[in-house]
Amino acid sequence: MKIAYLGVKGLPSKSGTERVLEAVVKRLAEKFDITVYCASDYTPPDTKHEGIRLIRIPTLKGRHLKPISLGILSTLHAIFLGNYDIVHVHGVENCFLLPLLRLRYRAISTSHGAPGRMPLSKWSRTEHFLIRTTEYPFLYLSSYATAVSIMDKKYFQEQYKKKTIYIPNGVDQETEINHGAAQQVIASLGLAPHSFLLFIAGRIIERKGCHLLLEALDQLDEKIPVVIIGDMEQAPSYSQKLTKLAHGHPVSFVPAIADKSILMGILGLCKIFVFPSTAEGMSIMLMEAASLGIPMICSDIPENREVLDTHVTYFRSEDSVDLAKKISWALENQKELESLAQFAREWTKEHFSWDLIAAKYELLYRKCMNGEAVDDASMM
Repeated sequence: MKIAYLGVKGLPSKSGTERVLEAVVKRLAEKFDITVYCASDYTPPDTKHEGIRLIRIPTLKGRHLKPISLGILSTLHAIFLGNYDIVHVHGVENCFLLPLLRLRYRAISTSHGAPGRMPLSKWSRTEHFLIRTTEYPFLYLSSYATAVSIMDKKYFQEQYKKKTIYIPNGVDQETEINHGAAQQVIASLGLAPHSFLLFIAGRIIERKGCHLLLEALDQLDEKIPVVIIGDMEQAPSYSQKLTKLAHGHPVSFVPAIADKSILMGILGLCKIFVFPSTAEGMSIMLMEAASLGIPMICSDIPENREVLDTHVTYFRSEDSVDLAKKISWALENQKELESLAQFAREWTKEHFSWDLIAAKYELLYRKCMNGEAVDDASMM
């Protein structure tokens, strides 16, 4: 079976949707003929992934033009030069491609966060309206529509009376960790292991909630160091806000780290991982932190609760005062926080193993080829 993937920046993965794709395709490469369409400025020319064909596509510059041009040119290549059995489109916002793709192919689409559920602050009103219209081809033109989040699944059911197939994200049973490089990063900041709070996001944008952590620092009795890792260039005005909030506090800003093994090492060196997102699809970073048994505090949004259940300390979303209270409690009750972290570790690995998730996608592809009806019960 030949399967092509569209809607991602490329491989190797650095964050987000690309991590999901990479985890799945490396497990399916021996069973299927796999092609991934990549942006030429994201995937280096000499990149190799065993058993996976990478097609590098040139793109236009610009925040909007880049993903649109990548999607359109990848689609044209797939239609006129490709030969696939199934095309798998990642991201609802990329489903504007489906009217063309369905002229030739069966198409599976995956929602990593329904546009209609995301905060308006992520886009302008015009952008939000245009992107939300892609929910229609996602639901009505996909051979099968899937969602990584139960909240997405509920949203599509309530808004459109359309069912989607729930296939969550996952975690590795064994995680590669570069302890030496991680220790060097922390040492370069003048910090000792297990002495700091940690925030990580691929793109530091408002819905990731970093400002809530910095606001909470004003209400703490002690000045505990904070390390913030991520790309701050995506939202310049928000980055300026964070810089102002950090003034007077021992806060270190570190650019995004693409090497996952280093990130995992830094996670293992923090005192508490703080995850204050106000909206998510299904966060890979949260799941990976949990799978390592890292003590953490996270916002009580439904997307986080569906992943970690009762095995973590929550604070009221968008409430920096409550976050400060939970940080103070955690600093005084480290043993209890560590105990919760071990429960979260076992829970995550039992329920969200990438091996199990990849097996679900394999089953879905085979059912798609056979034209079988699919629901959540048939994917168990």
